[in-house]
Amino acid sequence: MKTIVFKVSYSGGKKFERTFEFNETQTLADLHDAIMKELKWDDDHLYSFFLDNKVWSKNKDSEYTRPDQEDELEAKSADISLNKLGFKLGQKFAYIFDFGDEHTFRIQVKNIGKAIAGQKYPLIIEATGKHFEQYQETEE
Repeated sequence: MKTIVFKVSYSGGKKFERTFEFNETQTLADLHDAIMKELKWDDDHLYSFFLDNKVWSKNKDSEYTRPDQEDELEAKSADISLNKLGFKLGQKFAYIFDFGDEHTFRIQVKNIGKAIAGQKYPLIIEATGKHFEQYQETEE
């Protein structure tokens, strides 16, 4: 069994990077959950991963959406395991959370390794920056 290591970087001006190691049988929905947990955000918005690394890509074959999204024509992030997505070392892709605020993240495949029997995944390999507020304060 293999693992895949992803480096996740926030693109919105705040310093937030996490490097996660996942078992190849986990899904993009598991990656989403790990990011939300690290940010300490409410998981109350739509999201998509764009495997062609183009935010709002027109290539629907590269987009994986929130599992409970109502559009049945779009691939869901929980429907396919990571090992079936054909990730290559160095591959980059995009992730957007909250289609209104468009929190954009860049993700890169940093390593493909061997799973340790009995190890629970995901693991946090490296962390830079602290979590920050999901909703920015606005003056009325």
